[in-house]
Amino acid sequence: MGTGITNFLFAIPAIYTIDTFGRRNLLLTTFPLMGLCLLWCGLSFYLPENPDGKPSQARLGSIAAAIYTFMAVYSPGEGPVPFTYSAEAFPLHLRDIGMSFATATCWGFNFILSLTWPALRDTFTPTGAFCWYAAWNFFRFFYAYFLLPETKTLTLEELDTVFDVGNRQFSAYYTKKLPWYMKKHILRQNIEPMEPLFELYEKGSRTDYVSEFVGRGGGAGAAEDAKIAEKSDATKV
Repeated sequence: MGTGITNFLFAIPAIYTIDTFGRRNLLLTTFPLMGLCLLWCGLSFYLPENPDGKPSQARLGSIAAAIYTFMAVYSPGEGPVPFTYSAEAFPLHLRDIGMSFATATCWGFNFILSLTWPALRDTFTPTGAFCWYAAWNFFRFFYAYFLLPETKTLTLEELDTVFDVGNRQFSAYYTKKLPWYMKKHILRQNIEPMEPLFELYEKGSRTDYVSEFVGRGGGAGAAEDAKIAEKSDATKV
């Protein structure tokens, strides 16, 4: 009962934050916190037992607090975001198949996790098993940072532009942006914003937009893209 209530209550903020704070930012915020909660839970097994060999109240309380905190962090981030993101990531002509496959994959891994947990716990010990899954959450933070673009409030046409960027180009851009984040948010320097990887803006209705024509490289292809963009602007004027 406590699990269901916790998941329900802490998923409510995602109704608002998933379209304001963003899918990507929710994952980047919650993945490290989930990893820390799992480390907290795993290390709680080092707390002393009672003289009769039973777990102490301190150990049980710490483990329970870590698990409930994990669920509270999971519910507004990793809980709803994958389903929302997978509904947007696939092209329209195969979105139904893609979403079905994504949902089946999610529940398939839930089954695998439940099936393998007893053996993992016995082999790694409870501390090692929780730390193993904590490491995967830290890995997913870096995966989300380097490979997942933001999709909040975008139209179908804008999503096509965003996903036209290849993984190599996207990860290279955010690798170059790491020093910018350091100077801007940690050193608190007043620096110019980086040039965007792609640009979407409105002209009239939301469907009128111009992009940077990403993912096609430079040279003659880039020049041709520029001509197309100029012709499109001239037609609209």
